[in-house]
Amino acid sequence: MSSLLYKYHAVDEHGTRQSGRIEAYTEQVAFQKLIEQGLTPLTIRESRAQISVFKHRRVTQLEIATLTREMSVLLEASIPIGRGLMSIAEHEKNPALKDMVFDIAAMIESGEKITAAFAKYEHIFGSVYIQTLRSAEKTGQIGPVASHLADMLERNIETTQQIKRALTYPLIVIAFVAMALSVIVIFVVPKFAKIFEANGVELPFTTRVVRAMGTSLTQFWWVYAIVAVALSVGLVKAWKSKNGRIRIEKILHRLPYIGDMFTSVTTARFSRVMGIGLESGIEVIEAIEIAGGSTGRPVFQEECVRMCDRMRSGDSLSDVINRAQGLPSFARRLFGSGKDSKELARAGSIIARHYDRQSDHLAKNINTVIEPMITIAMAGVVLLVALSVFLPMWQMISINK
Repeated sequence: MSSLLYKYHAVDEHGTRQSGRIEAYTEQVAFQKLIEQGLTPLTIRESRAQISVFKHRRVTQLEIATLTREMSVLLEASIPIGRGLMSIAEHEKNPALKDMVFDIAAMIESGEKITAAFAKYEHIFGSVYIQTLRSAEKTGQIGPVASHLADMLERNIETTQQIKRALTYPLIVIAFVAMALSVIVIFVVPKFAKIFEANGVELPFTTRVVRAMGTSLTQFWWVYAIVAVALSVGLVKAWKSKNGRIRIEKILHRLPYIGDMFTSVTTARFSRVMGIGLESGIEVIEAIEIAGGSTGRPVFQEECVRMCDRMRSGDSLSDVINRAQGLPSFARRLFGSGKDSKELARAGSIIARHYDRQSDHLAKNINTVIEPMITIAMAGVVLLVALSVFLPMWQMISINK
């Protein structure tokens, strides 16, 4: 959401009329800013002159998690949420987040419901966040639920960072090895091949293959570039489309180790959100729908929709859960043994902690799985390149004896 300029006419505490422009995300935020400056607004309207969006940073998930944590602390301390959010906004350094919180606080102070104020920025908070907050507001459990939401957001951020850290080293190694091999294949081996042919050496099959690869890369590099770009664009589009995302996820779930990682993260997120939803007073069917949507996995989301449809048709929760292929057996047993919302919420918390630990273990040890695979693959490539050079060299030496 870009920042706007608003023209205003106001009077100060001495009754002197003033006019000017003020930057804000909404008219309500502009009104609140003028009040804080000791002015009484008479008219406020949007100016056509826009402020560049590049002055502002976007709101990150870490900032949302921090805001949620601070909000839960305010509610636990029995501080009115509107006044508390105003205080948070005053000390916020990110202009985008500051104006958003000011706007939310202004709406709450003017009598708007908490969820309605936050729902205006659903594109930032996410539908799961808003729906959970809405249910918590109905039952009066906003404080505890806000704390659980903060835990969930922080956990999601931590898991994402762990996976990125685990993959950084292998990707760097692969990139540098690929650069080195490209230089050898394109420049080194073809020059050696010319020398060998000049000395009457018949090039072995490995040398011919490597030289052909180098020649192909040199002469038809644009074809490889087009294919690489097309594949990248195709994968991105497939990932963004529902059917393509489902196909890619099914392939990833079949991969060893990667499939386990997906299952652990999905189960932990589903269980945590379901537990939070049940604690905030959401019905079981609605909690399953929200929790399935929170995973971000279309394959599992479709399965959650089918689970809810079977429950509406009269099937029991235990029967539905036991048929869920996307959940591991441990999760199915615990959820299936729950007899009411309280027990199911407790089971969700236990399952989330268990699979959080498992996903942590998998993320931390991903290098131990990837590194041997990289080593074997690189050894094979290096052996092919080495043989393409040394085999004809040995033949040349034997000819010259």
